[in-house]
Amino acid sequence: RAGPPVGTSPAGLATRGSKPSVLIIFVDDWGWGDMGANCLNAAAVPGAQPDKIDKETSCDTATGRSITPHLDSIAASGIRFTDFHVGAAVCTPSRAALQTGRMGARTGVTSNFQPGSLGGLPLGELTIAEHLKTLPGPGYLTAAIGKWHLGPQGKFAPTARGYDSFLGIPESIDYGCTDTAMGAPDSGCLHWEHDRCPRNKRDTTPLADQSTTCHPGPVNPWNYSIPLMHGVEVLQQPADLDGTSSADGVHLSLRYAQFATEVMRNATAQDRPFFIYMPYSHMHVPIVHSPQYTGKSGRGVLGDALMELDDSVGMVLQGLEDTGRRNDTIIFVTGDNGPPQDQCDWGGSVGPFLGQWQKTGQNGGSSGKLTSWEGGHREVGLVSWPGKVTPNAVSHVLASSLDYLPTVLALAGVPLPTDRDFDGLDLAPVIFAKDPSAAPADSHHTSLFFSVGGESYPEAMEQGGLVRGGGEALRPTGLFEAVRLPGVSAMYKVGYMAQCCRGANGDANTPYNATCAIGGALGYLPTWLDVPLLFDLTVDVAQSTPLKLGTAAHTAAWRAVNASVAAMHTSLMNDKHSTADYHSRGAKICCNPDNVVCRCTEKP
Repeated sequence: RAGPPVGTSPAGLATRGSKPSVLIIFVDDWGWGDMGANCLNAAAVPGAQPDKIDKETSCDTATGRSITPHLDSIAASGIRFTDFHVGAAVCTPSRAALQTGRMGARTGVTSNFQPGSLGGLPLGELTIAEHLKTLPGPGYLTAAIGKWHLGPQGKFAPTARGYDSFLGIPESIDYGCTDTAMGAPDSGCLHWEHDRCPRNKRDTTPLADQSTTCHPGPVNPWNYSIPLMHGVEVLQQPADLDGTSSADGVHLSLRYAQFATEVMRNATAQDRPFFIYMPYSHMHVPIVHSPQYTGKSGRGVLGDALMELDDSVGMVLQGLEDTGRRNDTIIFVTGDNGPPQDQCDWGGSVGPFLGQWQKTGQNGGSSGKLTSWEGGHREVGLVSWPGKVTPNAVSHVLASSLDYLPTVLALAGVPLPTDRDFDGLDLAPVIFAKDPSAAPADSHHTSLFFSVGGESYPEAMEQGGLVRGGGEALRPTGLFEAVRLPGVSAMYKVGYMAQCCRGANGDANTPYNATCAIGGALGYLPTWLDVPLLFDLTVDVAQSTPLKLGTAAHTAAWRAVNASVAAMHTSLMNDKHSTADYHSRGAKICCNPDNVVCRCTEKP
């Protein structure tokens, strides 16, 4: 599916093949409600109920205060989507979906790569940058800045996948230790020292491989510290997250912003468009920020880190202004998945997308990251381009990060390959419409499919795949956990990890998983349903009450879902598929293998 033609508005027609500069901001573990413009307008989402909205992490609705003014300015200068989704509710598959415009069922990327992974995003699946590099002449100057997580080394590293330069980390910042603990010491976690890397081989406290008892990480089975890379060179190991352990005192998000501005200057000097992909390390655990933000937000450690993220984005926007590139740059903003609700104090807000049935029907449980409830994959969605995209616009159409690749390629004048199907559509008819808010809900995607740690299509077929459930329903066992249509959610899989907070029992010393283990006697074991739970999101985005079986509304919704699943089955059956290599060789990126946890330099 290459998507519909570009919009017929003058701006839409003028932009096709115009080769604008492109900036994609991709925030880690970012809840829908973790941006002020969303937080302040959560009750205005179609189907939202004012008494069913998650905690306010980025705003205060009583006063109208937002702690993310720079991100809000992007929303004000363009279009804000309320029904925007990502390809999967977990790190690597979501990143692969954005980069390829294809779901993990097609690319084979269905779970996270590890520090010692042999493979990465299959080489037959091209990134946005690799597509852009097919243009003749100098073309786009490309850069990846932030968390990669699509294969740590060799032919899978960013500079081997179409990016001229890379500054960032190869995987999540909890895939090893650092010199900065999660929110410590103001998080109240009595065992925060266990998150820190050993200073040298004689240092036995903290223990690098011991997880804390008040939150889930980092558990460090790799005996490894997180490296900061420039291309394939290790700049720091462990990476300095908060600016307290490096000689220049520059914290990671500031370093990212500085590098982005440098790329803009280089592209301007060469009279070239740029493509900058910025997958931030914020807001993944460990939640850290430089000391200057401590207590600044009034929203705890998470809010302080959000403010640091927002200021970094502000520096990037200033870089666009300083280089004179703002008006020829289209900006896309989203996150890789929803907030990790099982991490409580360190997890963000799902806004009005509570997954309420999961919490009441299952006596508790998470409905954010790692789940296919709305809060797991419905994300912030912004697009801005001064003079081209209508400012202060709000759209309720069903859209996705899968759309970035076909949209960017259309703008750059790069044709989509015809040897495979794409799940993304060109966003141009929506974002360049004179009044994007007037577009009907079904004017873009008519269906989206979601899974977390599922299977590729060939694997699913080996396991039975799309099998018949109750009646004539197709149950996508192991392949898709949820299906979205405009205004309808179908949940085929329920029962995810429990939501269990530090101090949930009134005792700050309560071990993190003392009373809320995944599965077990508490009944959170995942369950596949022959007849999915169907929710009418036009009145119930909190997913509180499923449509009643046998009613006209349920029958109509189920028939539409079945038709979408059958159409997807046909597409997958006839498509080109890739296989990702998840084997590990144990050979990690290591600055100095003679030092503890690969430190570049041991500390006294």
